[in-house]
This record gives sequence, C-alpha cells and structure tokens, in this order.
Amino acid sequence: MTRTTTVDPTTATAATGKTAPLLALALRPVPRSASPTTRAATTAGIVFGAAMVASSAAIHLHLWRIGYRHIHEIGPAFLFQWISGFALAAVMLVYRRLAVVAAGIGFCVGSVIALVLSATVGFLGLHDGLDVPWANWSLASESAGAFVLILCAAVMMWRR
Repeated sequence: MTRTTTVDPTTATAATGKTAPLLALALRPVPRSASPTTRAATTAGIVFGAAMVASSAAIHLHLWRIGYRHIHEIGPAFLFQWISGFALAAVMLVYRRLAVVAAGIGFCVGSVIALVLSATVGFLGLHDGLDVPWANWSLASESAGAFVLILCAAVMMWRR
C-alpha cells in the first residue's frame, strides 16, 4: 500500500519518497540558523550574483541591438540570453532560494562556456576572439557572478 501524507484517505496525496528531500533542498532559503553576518553576506552575495546576471543580460541586449541579431543562430540565442537574464535576476532578488541560486550559477557558467567556445573553436556558427566588444567585461562579470553564487549555494546547502 502507498503511504499517504494525510490521515483522511479522501484528501490524501501519495508520499513522494525521495523527491521530498530534493524539493526541500531546492527550496532552502538563506539559513536562519546562521549568524547575522553570514546571513547578510549570503544575501549580499545573491544580490551581487543577480547584478552580474543582469549585467550579462544588458551586454547581450546591447550586442543584439547593434547587429548580432542578424547572425543566423546567435541572434535568437542573444535574444533569449537577455530576456532570460533580466527575468532570472529579478527572481533572484525576490525569491532567494537554493534552486534560484543554482539557476544563476548555471546561467553564468553557461555564458562563460559559450563565450570561451566562441573565442576558441566557434559556437553556433560564430567564431570571435576575446578582443570583440564587451567580451572581457562579460567574461569577468559572469565569472565573478558564478564564483560568488557558488559560495552562497554552499552556505545554503550546509548551514541549517
């Protein structure tokens, strides 16, 4: 028989087994049990990470507007990058949970990987170097954002 989450079988829902701990981990906030300094630093780190995601989005919006939109596969990718970046940055500021921080890490790391691939072997039909406009700022802001958000995620995972 399947375990239920309530006593009354007419309103019961099946227990989710291993999904519940993963969901609880994903929804974990900045830990209340941490010292006030750690809480403030973690919150500041998430705000900084959101600013770096928004910075990346702004760079991609600028590049899309000045002509990258006309490049076959890069145009739609840059469009998606700036829309999703601004949306994610807003969500990070409002809903500071581990899953959102992880999404910020993925956004920043994915952007760095795409830029490095584009600068070295080519990516989505584009082969630029790191001397193109905004490449160094993009690389620096996305790397810094990923680094700080990884630290925040570590605090959120191991502090209860």
